[in-house]
Amino acid sequence: MLSNEIHPCLSLTMAAIPFFLRLIAVASGLGIAQWSSEAVSFSSAPGFVFSVILLTVFLTLLKPLLVLLMLPFVILTLGLGLWVVNALLVKLTSTIIPGFLLADWGGAFWSAFWVSVLAIGAAALTGKQNGQFRRVVVRQNGFRIERPETSERKSKKEDDVIDI
Repeated sequence: MLSNEIHPCLSLTMAAIPFFLRLIAVASGLGIAQWSSEAVSFSSAPGFVFSVILLTVFLTLLKPLLVLLMLPFVILTLGLGLWVVNALLVKLTSTIIPGFLLADWGGAFWSAFWVSVLAIGAAALTGKQNGQFRRVVVRQNGFRIERPETSERKSKKEDDVIDI
């Protein structure tokens, strides 16, 4: 028996795919930042893993709140303020995780750049930029023409009136 319903476990797994893609994007971004800059380093593999997990959680939960709080700055900088928000989250992650070392703010911005670029790529792979926004098209052809009322429509209008 075939049906169009999806098993609940499968739908939960499908909903988690964007989170796992973001996790992979953060891991790749931090890896590229460490490989390409001396300002970013990890003392151990567990430090890298915990940094990736914590930064992914921060990007998922804290970033929308920070963007909302810094909205005038983000608008004034024409979106480049989002890079600053990501750098703040990278710096916060490096202060919490002892194995994640940033030499200066330049390392935070460099890491945020790579994480942002790869997160945009991961969002493009899922096909959903923002799931809550949909395109709605409303079409209206010409003007409305008043038709003369027929006897059937007249009686229907009179039935709708309630006298008290």
